[in-house]
Amino acid sequence: MSLFVDKHNRRKSPFALAVFGMALLEFCLFGVLYALLAEPLYHAVAFASPLATAAAHSLIIAAVGTAASCLGFLLPDKRLVPWGFAGLGVILCMFCASALLLEPWARGGMLGLILAYGLLPVLVGSAVSWPVYMRLKRSAPPEKRRKTIRQELLEAAAKEAEKQERKQARQVKKGQVPAPPEAAEPEPPPKPPESPSPEEALFGPESGGGPSAFRSEEEEAMLLYMDDDDDEAGDD
Repeated sequence: MSLFVDKHNRRKSPFALAVFGMALLEFCLFGVLYALLAEPLYHAVAFASPLATAAAHSLIIAAVGTAASCLGFLLPDKRLVPWGFAGLGVILCMFCASALLLEPWARGGMLGLILAYGLLPVLVGSAVSWPVYMRLKRSAPPEKRRKTIRQELLEAAAKEAEKQERKQARQVKKGQVPAPPEAAEPEPPPKPPESPSPEEALFGPESGGGPSAFRSEEEEAMLLYMDDDDDEAGDD
């Protein structure tokens, strides 16, 4: 998993693979240019020295190939062009290492051929692409921080849900599907019962706060009359 996700749980950019592909593309581009322009340049540009003639041909092809490769700066990732020429240099070193494994009588001729046709494209391309890239980098706005995989998944889920809602709304508007039922308002929660007073707890909630709630009107009048008689007897 660490090959695809960094320590901040962000997706790694496949930059190395893209650079390798760009290097192969530039290698094929220069190969095609050599195949198409070698014969016309042989008849058009010629010097007394064969070495100078080969160097001039290689320089012209390197300039044309570098101009064509600089179209890669139109891509979102501007690093691909200069790093592609760096990868082309690695391929040149691999060819030179392979030539060193040949027999001594063939080693010198093969190294000379590889360097005559491969060295100038790498040098010219690197000398042109890196300054252009640095200038574009200084003028470009600051790069935004990449999002984590969780953020990308949440945004994708939110976009999908919004898309489904718009689709359902269009279907409801056209009458293809019935409208979803409106959600009923939630009922208010019941009020908690009030705590009874001490008198209501002893004599009941309808007692009126005392034992007199259990007597009738006649009993109340009789008790009042008996209280008056007791007061008169006390006076005597």
